[in-house]
Amino acid sequence: MKYPIVPKTQKGKWAVGLFVAFLVLGIAGNLISNSTGNTIEYPNPINSPLLGSVIYLAFTAAIVASIMGILAVKKDHERSILVFLLIPIGLFFFVAIVGFLIANLIGPPN
Repeated sequence: MKYPIVPKTQKGKWAVGLFVAFLVLGIAGNLISNSTGNTIEYPNPINSPLLGSVIYLAFTAAIVASIMGILAVKKDHERSILVFLLIPIGLFFFVAIVGFLIANLIGPPN
């Protein structure tokens, strides 16, 4: 059975499009961070509205791309290589954000 590189289903195309948006937002976040001189320790939308928003939008795009990829594989039987490659990346960001939230609730070690 041949596995195509580009997705054929609508959900698969959305997943790849959102992953491309993640890459673009990641590059934009890097450029914004370099232009501010990396003086912000923890960028969030409160202390750095532009950089924090771009970073959070990038993470959200990766997570939603992964969810759309899982839906495309499960419901529409998508078998493209790009969809299979982006699913673990979005899951990694989801686990990382949950870990950061738990670490924020626990607090720093004494």
